[in-house]
Amino acid sequence: MIYIELENGLIKQKPVFSLRDIENAGFKVYPYQLNLWTKKGYLKKLKGGFYIFSKAKISNEIIANYLRQPSYISLEYALYLYNYTVDIPFQITSVTTRNTARIQVENNIFIYYHVKPSVFNGFVNNNNFFLATAEKALVDLFYLYPKKFNNNEDFFEARFHEEMMKEKLDWVGLFDIAKLYNNQSLVRRLESFKKYIFNQ
Repeated sequence: MIYIELENGLIKQKPVFSLRDIENAGFKVYPYQLNLWTKKGYLKKLKGGFYIFSKAKISNEIIANYLRQPSYISLEYALYLYNYTVDIPFQITSVTTRNTARIQVENNIFIYYHVKPSVFNGFVNNNNFFLATAEKALVDLFYLYPKKFNNNEDFFEARFHEEMMKEKLDWVGLFDIAKLYNNQSLVRRLESFKKYIFNQ
């Protein structure tokens, strides 16, 4: 087949795709053709056998979901998207039920943290990518970085938008999420953080 047929058939419905996706769409493409189109700059090859169309406008968040499946955006990057942190993260952070991994695609770094399947929840479909709720992202952060968030000094150095957290976070929902982890240390650290936020 010729490249333009593939582009017209997939670019809108599946801008990130694998060879299996091509076959499921009814096209017959050989690996050497994908390599040729990649060399010509029509496609970009990602990790795990995925490709993207070079001309497609696709966000790093969508790419993050594809590189490690299943996964959802969480932790620092999700909190930044909700405007709950001051600093801009240099890495796109996600949670997965698979092994922890670091994947680099060109200048972008994607970090994936493992959690058990019983707490792989609390995310929504946000503009075609899976994103933790703000409450889930914060719980994930405290759970996965147990030594980083222990006292008021740690909380201050994290540079959260504290007033916004005080006003907008669903604190009841946050502690309901935290209970799912069955981790009393996590709950205590979140309680300390809540006291810090409301005493500012």
